[in-house]
Amino acid sequence: MVGRIKKILYYAKLFMFGTFLDKRSAVVRKEAFDENDDLMLLLFGDYLGIPNPISYYMLELLPYVASDMDAWERRIQNRKMILAEKAAQFDFD
Repeated sequence: MVGRIKKILYYAKLFMFGTFLDKRSAVVRKEAFDENDDLMLLLFGDYLGIPNPISYYMLELLPYVASDMDAWERRIQNRKMILAEKAAQFDFD
């Protein structure tokens, strides 16, 4: 009987996590990726063809963010319309 109650509580906990927390954590994770993408775009936009007059000084930061460069380039190149994505987050129709 106790094992059955523990099992029911375990599944209730999983249901609550999937219903409420998982969706919100996905939103927070996406926003964190967006903030990271914005920072990387400011620092290394010249890789994508955006001229940056102080890119020489930004290259000093390259050793600290080198491991994130490949994933960042893939995320930026896969985006079709960044403004449309931002507008969809705030329900601008």
